[in-house]
Amino acid sequence: MATASTCFIWGCIPVYKDVVTIFNRKESDEGDTWYPTILRNVQLNMDKAAILAKYGPNAADSAILNIRYVQDGNNKIIAGKRWLPPKEWEKSKEYSETITFTSGDRFDFFWLGDWGNEHPVRDAEYASYIDFYTFMNKTYDYVFAISSVGGPYSIIPHFEILGK
Repeated sequence: MATASTCFIWGCIPVYKDVVTIFNRKESDEGDTWYPTILRNVQLNMDKAAILAKYGPNAADSAILNIRYVQDGNNKIIAGKRWLPPKEWEKSKEYSETITFTSGDRFDFFWLGDWGNEHPVRDAEYASYIDFYTFMNKTYDYVFAISSVGGPYSIIPHFEILGK
């Protein structure tokens, strides 16, 4: 968990040193498929006091994930993949080659850790746990459903993802 910052005369910037895996959900009648993307050099802040200070006493979130991107023409590139807004990602059919951040009822999620590969994961493989997301929650700590997405921000190119 990175909570460290590098400070200068004009202020502090967070240190991006964590590794998380984002799992993007693709729904189908046969069950959901999750497309993982391993993200290195991100900042994950799980400091509840910092979250309450920034978002107020009604904040139900447990984590803030800051993800930097690189602008390449009209594209935002994260971990070598093109970022797409959620509805565009759904239509693209390039699920393994792109990344998105979806909140709401059909949320994506992230986990503090390196999944080890970026092969699609099917809910059917985890039926004894109900689905893959339930398996992750019962098996691992630091699994967060995406509850809100801030960005893309352009002055300091990044996304701010809230998770609970």
